[in-house]
Amino acid sequence: MQKKKRQYPEEGELIIGTVSEIFGQGAFINLDEYKGKRGMLHISEISLKWVRNIRDYVKEGQKVVLQVLNVREDRGHIDLSLRRVADAQRKQKLKAVKQRQRAEKLVDLVAEELGKDSKKLFTSIEKKIGDEYETVYTAFEAISEDEKRLDELKLLPEGEATVLLKHIKGSIKPQQVEVIGYLKLTSTRPRGVVDIKNTLSEVEKHAPKNCELEVNYVSAPTYRIKVKAADYKKAEKALKNTVDQGIKFIKSQKGHGEFQRELTKP
Repeated sequence: MQKKKRQYPEEGELIIGTVSEIFGQGAFINLDEYKGKRGMLHISEISLKWVRNIRDYVKEGQKVVLQVLNVREDRGHIDLSLRRVADAQRKQKLKAVKQRQRAEKLVDLVAEELGKDSKKLFTSIEKKIGDEYETVYTAFEAISEDEKRLDELKLLPEGEATVLLKHIKGSIKPQQVEVIGYLKLTSTRPRGVVDIKNTLSEVEKHAPKNCELEVNYVSAPTYRIKVKAADYKKAEKALKNTVDQGIKFIKSQKGHGEFQRELTKP
């Protein structure tokens, strides 16, 4: 859900800030996402361990992910915590910020080509997305996977929408999942090496166009088959079909094929 721009963060919110000043009992942090706002990181909220030197944990100019503990708008006071932010939360927050920056940069390119104000265009797109997508970037990802969604959202007039689609396709690749299987191929024929080589070619030949397939040698007689697709259903289906074709082919050459979904030892 798109959130309205607020002047102050909410308690419990994760924010990105820039360390502006370090003092004996903590540090002052400029809130990057709330222009003109500054919070305080007390020494007790820096680490679960005893903090002997604050600069061992934060330095002036450093970007940090923090949790908002308390907000007093009447006093302009914001308390922050570093120690309460889990590593996974920090990574997710940084990812979200990078995705927004990518979306803004993409809109900048569209606005320049259309002769529009970039900030106004981004705000307009953000409003039209509404509750359907969490962020502008996730909406762009969805459009990259299925361009019909651009028509459904009506983010821009028909003639201008083609410009947006062009930049989305050029900048954002559809998200993919990955599945891996292992194929054991053996042959006792004198030309068994050739039969196995042809089998692997058969596997690659039957890879669906909407999937990426990669075949790698592990160790005799095992080969790793990796498939990337838009979702697990497509990936698993592609993996099964390509492997089945390989096993069918090696059997036609009087060899033997065996598939394993997971393998601990080659």
